[in-house]
Amino acid sequence: MALSLGASASGSILFDLAGVDQYGTGLNPIGSFESADPGAQIDSISLIDGVLETFSNTNTPNFADEAILAVQLADADGDSILYYFFPFPNQSAFGQFGPVNLTVDLLDAGYYIPEDGVVNAFAASVWDDGSGDPAGTWLGGVLAINLVPAPGVLAIFAGAAFTGRRRRRPRN
Repeated sequence: MALSLGASASGSILFDLAGVDQYGTGLNPIGSFESADPGAQIDSISLIDGVLETFSNTNTPNFADEAILAVQLADADGDSILYYFFPFPNQSAFGQFGPVNLTVDLLDAGYYIPEDGVVNAFAASVWDDGSGDPAGTWLGGVLAINLVPAPGVLAIFAGAAFTGRRRRRPRN
């Protein structure tokens, strides 16, 4: 199982995908991270330099467009939801795919870090070839859960922008 790379207050939670297998029999854990920002709103989810290899275990290949990445989040009421996406849509073939970079904007969706602060990430395939073997393996990449910056961070950025724009007077 891959471990999370880290997180910063109102920044991003990062999960290393290298070596993560995906199966058609259920969710395979990528990792778990305890955030210091429970209840923080999710801005987006990014896949950075993702590379996936899918296999043909039973002479019927596992296609890249069957791969999913998922994250356990909370909705505005605090109820647990599993958000997932397909990183390789329309790739009806097997083999090696990537690197791919994509970002899914979730700001208007109203998803949050769960109240316990624990964020779990998963990989899976939507098709089970019946072999019991991995449908594919992530060869590399990072799954990033990007948080909305805290108001204090925004104030610092705004202050820096204001300070950088002050007019300088020529010295005589």
